[in-house]
Amino acid sequence: MKYVIIGNSGHYPQVLEAMRNGETCAPCAVAPGSRAEDVRALAEKCGCRAYDDWRRMLDEEAPELAAVNPWFADTAGISIECLKRGVHVYSEKPVATEMDALAALEKAYRESPAALGCMLNLNCCAWYKALSGAITDGEIGEVRLIHGQKSYRMGQRGEVYHRRETYGGTIPWIGIHAVDWVLRLGGKCEWVAATHTTAANRGNGDMETACAVLLQMENGVIGTVECDFLRPTGSARHDDDRLRVTGTRGMLEAIDGRVYLENENPRRELALPAGENPFTRFVNAIGTPLADELAREAFEDTRVCLLARRAADEGTIVRA
Repeated sequence: MKYVIIGNSGHYPQVLEAMRNGETCAPCAVAPGSRAEDVRALAEKCGCRAYDDWRRMLDEEAPELAAVNPWFADTAGISIECLKRGVHVYSEKPVATEMDALAALEKAYRESPAALGCMLNLNCCAWYKALSGAITDGEIGEVRLIHGQKSYRMGQRGEVYHRRETYGGTIPWIGIHAVDWVLRLGGKCEWVAATHTTAANRGNGDMETACAVLLQMENGVIGTVECDFLRPTGSARHDDDRLRVTGTRGMLEAIDGRVYLENENPRRELALPAGENPFTRFVNAIGTPLADELAREAFEDTRVCLLARRAADEGTIVRA
């Protein structure tokens, strides 16, 4: 499949990983999606042409698919243009940073023959597959509580993170991974409450350093999410992802890429299945019912995160 990369501010390495694994061909061209993006090094790495205008690249290259990951607030607009051209979109997350942009993107998707996927890689990891598989197998009974954690090092954050208008917020940017877990394992969200703070953000403007989200799910399931930029600089790795799911028979806990199950039998570690590359998953899904499901999940994850951001801004509960 002939594809291009627009922007290099997000999770385009998922695409490069698939390329290295031989699961897909290399991109035919790359272009910046936002001001201040320099894609020359990316083009050299991929051995392809670098354009200075992504619209001209689409005109001249006529790709079948575009991996879209510019500055986060620019993602939806570029994706809409691609969909209008019939180009499949593999989008950075969140797929939009404002509700009106999300509505416009959904409309463009419904009117396009092209597919849309999202760079939510963590639901492709081996540990998540082991945990969700154990739930499907009934190991913990009926799910009642879900708690997800996303913790990152702050590091040196660029200009895009300094303003809400370009960044979109920490809940949509980081929290969306854990919100995705809650929605996939807990069902439909009925209402959301949240809080966030910019305290101790080391001069990074509007960037929130810590957030907490409460989601009331259908059938009384409760979901909670914590996300932050407070992971110590001396920690072993950049991120610390954790997921705990409590059911009527037991509980599952994922930490450090390992999964533990405790029910009527003692706590034990589960074997991990093979993970998958999310870009490869999306490419293989095009033209199948899974493609529609991936798009629906991307829209719902984004919508709930934007509602949570609003709840945090306003200090209120927002109906979903």
